[in-house]
Amino acid sequence: MKLKELNEKTPFFVEGIDIDAPKDFVFKFISEYEKHGLWIEGLKEETHTDVEGVVGSTFTEKIKKYGMEDEYCGKVLAYEADKMYQIEIGDKWVDFKIEYDVEETSPEKTHLIQTAWTLKGTSLHKLFNFFNRQILHNQMEKLKAAVEDEYKKIK
Repeated sequence: MKLKELNEKTPFFVEGIDIDAPKDFVFKFISEYEKHGLWIEGLKEETHTDVEGVVGSTFTEKIKKYGMEDEYCGKVLAYEADKMYQIEIGDKWVDFKIEYDVEETSPEKTHLIQTAWTLKGTSLHKLFNFFNRQILHNQMEKLKAAVEDEYKKIK
């Protein structure tokens, strides 16, 4: 099946979660590759090429899900330190744009909003949105737990 341009304007996933850790700690946790294995389920390997200013940096992730290993390639589309991190990531079936927005609700609490859009996909991409939403939701829960655990260690 061939990927076709979709560039959907309406996100297929938007979810917010409160995390008991400071905003800069949460943002750093999301944007640093070294931490990804703590919250991206099935991540087996990640390589990256950083560029000055972060935007344009690229990465490759090997993820094992449902007994199969797949390779995802991506790049950083936008980066505002301690505020917003946006990536494009995809495999042979679909490409997504995912944005993480962090807001301080108190010095020790952060509200994280994750939004995802489909950029390219096969004709079956909408059938998989149910599974993709579930994967992203589970990632948010795992991210919250990992951030809070790591923050407790340094507190």
